[in-house]
Amino acid sequence: SPYSGADTVDIYIPGVGAHGASPHRGIDPIVLGSQIVMGLQTVVSRSLPPRRPGVITVGAFHSGTKHNIISDLAHLQLTVRSESAADRTLLLEGIRRVAENMGRVAGLPEDRLPTVIVSNESVPPTLNDKALTERIIAVWDDHFGTGTVFSGERLGMGAEDFPVFTVDPYIPSLYFAVGGTPAADFARERAGGEPVPSHHSPLFKIEPNASVTLGVEASVTALLDLLGD
Repeated sequence: SPYSGADTVDIYIPGVGAHGASPHRGIDPIVLGSQIVMGLQTVVSRSLPPRRPGVITVGAFHSGTKHNIISDLAHLQLTVRSESAADRTLLLEGIRRVAENMGRVAGLPEDRLPTVIVSNESVPPTLNDKALTERIIAVWDDHFGTGTVFSGERLGMGAEDFPVFTVDPYIPSLYFAVGGTPAADFARERAGGEPVPSHHSPLFKIEPNASVTLGVEASVTALLDLLGD
């Protein structure tokens, strides 16, 4: 699959506020949240089979307002990546298990355990239809010549919302990316120079004319072949 499934998860961690000089009078949600963050690191490494990828990243940790005040609430913001519905369920259940049981360890009552909320913005993995992909790659090889289209090793677990349109009902589909970074930039990186900035970087840049032209030509070529049926 070219892209993974993604979930946005929020964990709200209640505590008992107190003065920073009297921590014994409260339940510190920052300490509890830190334990949850560390516990989440084992969900992928100890719950998923070693050859099945997954990611749980805590992107934000919010709590407190002052140096000497123990807060009464912490908020964690997570992104979760998976390659199948079964692995997604396993990871989300693991997050809930870690959060709630860490709350019990901290002494929170059952009605005040950490709350895990999974956003409805979740997207499933992007899965290219095998027969369609083989057909269109053959069309592109014939049109552009071999060497223009390639499948690179996927090292990250990026996600797209494209499968929202193709999963239910199932529609055979092909998702492809168009390269736009100048070849000289990659050569410079391989020679030990500055790394090529990725998307989401303020330094990201492409050659717009070449990349847009190639993307349009590839799309039109594929569509003309499919419309010829």
